[in-house]
Amino acid sequence: MGEIETAIEAYINDVITLTKTDISSAVKSREWFVERLEKVIASRTNEPVLYSDEQFVYYGSYFKGTKVAAVDEFDILVVIDSNTGVFSQSNIPVGKGVGSSYPNHKYDQSFMKSDNSGVSPTKMLNWLKGVVQEVVEPFGGEAPDRNGQAITATIKSKNLKVDLVPAGVFKRTSDELIFYDIPKGDKDNGWLITSPRLDIKRLNDIAVDKKHFKNVIRIAKRIRDTYNFQVSSFAIETAIANYCDGGSWHDNLYNDLRSVLLNLANTFREGVILDPFDTKTNMISGVESLEWYAERLDGIVTDLDEYATMPEQGKMRDCVKSLFDNEK
Repeated sequence: MGEIETAIEAYINDVITLTKTDISSAVKSREWFVERLEKVIASRTNEPVLYSDEQFVYYGSYFKGTKVAAVDEFDILVVIDSNTGVFSQSNIPVGKGVGSSYPNHKYDQSFMKSDNSGVSPTKMLNWLKGVVQEVVEPFGGEAPDRNGQAITATIKSKNLKVDLVPAGVFKRTSDELIFYDIPKGDKDNGWLITSPRLDIKRLNDIAVDKKHFKNVIRIAKRIRDTYNFQVSSFAIETAIANYCDGGSWHDNLYNDLRSVLLNLANTFREGVILDPFDTKTNMISGVESLEWYAERLDGIVTDLDEYATMPEQGKMRDCVKSLFDNEK
């Protein structure tokens, strides 16, 4: 199966791998944007303020080493001082707000839900959207978009998109672990909890001594994009990490990719991918077409098996690219 591995590696190098030039330029643009965001928030009065110890938390594919193709987008938690707050699940307090702001305008009536049950994710997103609008206007940026649980800022002059998520910061009462609450982006206007550093650490720990592990994730995410699977990248990463954490790895790119895609298909059919930090949350609950996604993945594996027998290397590479790019 050496030829098919070579064809898949060629796809990784030609389509997925990030160039150092792209990375350097994108990082500079990100820092440029974040500095201005920080200044705008600091200039406002009687509004939420950034947590002084940690204004921003970088997370997502770029920081995990699983980014696909160009570095044209970053995911950033905008960490809001949550002093005096309490985070509860099912009316049971699980975390105490961290920070020093007092009075803390995050908890003003203008940011509360209509039933006064807590801070409104929608209102926090609208506040952040206004902040981002103030940042991008002088630099020719597009009006920010509300994208589920994030506000997307687009800076055309720098070819950059930044997904910004408002996040409260809390200390878990059971073990004093720092966690964040972020909007679910659902119709119920709810929050979910996350710990990006634990997620990154888990992925890196699993990757140790597993050749091609992160590249297999990147191919799976590329398939997600090109086949328009309405499942989050994080859910796909989590499902693959769960599978590989059990020791199912061969250190053979073709065999490992094949096994991962088949396992992911089965996971879609089962309909459950639990958030590793908040196991009460099923990240694919309510997602339609999961069976169709599973069938597509099964079909991709079948086609890969067929391509593995091709005698001509050039044609094999073309077929692999067309398959992963959904151009078949």
